[in-house]
Amino acid sequence: MRLEKAKGDWAVITGASSGIGREFAVQLAAAGMNLILVARREHLLNILGAELTHKYGVRTFVLSIDLSQSNAIAEIKSRMVTEGIKVRLLVNNAAFGRWGCFEATPPETYEEMIRLNVIAMVSLCCHFLQDLTSFPTSAIINISSPAAFNPMPYMAVYAATKAFVYSFSQALYGEWKDRGLVVQTLLPGPTETELGIAAGEYAHVLKKGMKPADVVVKASLAHLAEGTPVVISARGTYKQRLFSALFPAKLVIKTVKRMFQPS
Repeated sequence: MRLEKAKGDWAVITGASSGIGREFAVQLAAAGMNLILVARREHLLNILGAELTHKYGVRTFVLSIDLSQSNAIAEIKSRMVTEGIKVRLLVNNAAFGRWGCFEATPPETYEEMIRLNVIAMVSLCCHFLQDLTSFPTSAIINISSPAAFNPMPYMAVYAATKAFVYSFSQALYGEWKDRGLVVQTLLPGPTETELGIAAGEYAHVLKKGMKPADVVVKASLAHLAEGTPVVISARGTYKQRLFSALFPAKLVIKTVKRMFQPS
């Protein structure tokens, strides 16, 4: 999918109020795409939408909605049908995590995390497939993480959800590429966003190897035209995957535990 040929078409971006999602909105607006901005914080979406319309002349549609709710995705699709909007690019960015001992987080929070990080993403892919395949070329960008490569003590559920995204997205790439629909799996690594703070990151890890969100998004969009299935902007993932593949699970888990253990 070439962005220059998608000018005037619509993109859905979840988690668009800050961080990587906001940066996707900025760069796609600069490329001339109209935007459906989805997040819970309506005031931030309204400000962003107004800024992008003023600067780039694109249309924006704001949807303040909690994607972890069971009817959220159907509601988004219904609104798009009502507005006569067909989606050519879907960016599944919304997610959250929790860092700490497993039992310190209530089960309700884990359930919400799985609904947002996994179920909402799958549902969005299902609901917008007909829209996406109505174009000669289209794309889905699903945000995973290097956390997908290892089990992560003290961030067990978040890492498991990102492993799901990593596997699921590549499987869809295999199914849908011949239909003109590229499914890209993006692994950003540590990025300057609100996600780490919301997850309760500890001070000794918080600022390690952080990249600006615009660098991550540029890498993702640059690979759309090439149809690249996996885009990794994080450093050191080759060593990370090699370590997991060659060394005993007991050693891998012990090493990762030491890296993420609360002080």
